[in-house]
Amino acid sequence: MTGSKRYQIALITAAVIACVVWIGLREYRCKLRGNAFANTIARLKSDAAEELKIGAGRADLDRFFSEHKIPYGFQGSQAFGTLRMEGCAPLGCFKDTAFIGVRVELDETGAVIEPPKVFGMYQDCL
Repeated sequence: MTGSKRYQIALITAAVIACVVWIGLREYRCKLRGNAFANTIARLKSDAAEELKIGAGRADLDRFFSEHKIPYGFQGSQAFGTLRMEGCAPLGCFKDTAFIGVRVELDETGAVIEPPKVFGMYQDCL
């Protein structure tokens, strides 16, 4: 084998190794973001169930959303907030962009009348 052939083989081998490492790191980072997304949903579900029990008032609602840094507003008899973040989208999604929604049903005085609903969703999916 000539020196030129060995050099070409070494370059190709290095390129293949670099690609495998790059793909592995990309997948690892994606899994970390996906785990963070899932953990945030689980934490919010737990916190919402504990802090926004039936009968909780407007002050409790304001405190919950502000402590979790979730912008929110009111629509009809609901308080609704969304938190955007990156996750690890499943196949069929174009981006890793996701959001977590928190919805709370309120009575006419602004008190919670149902357990809060917390859900996560990826955007731009088929």
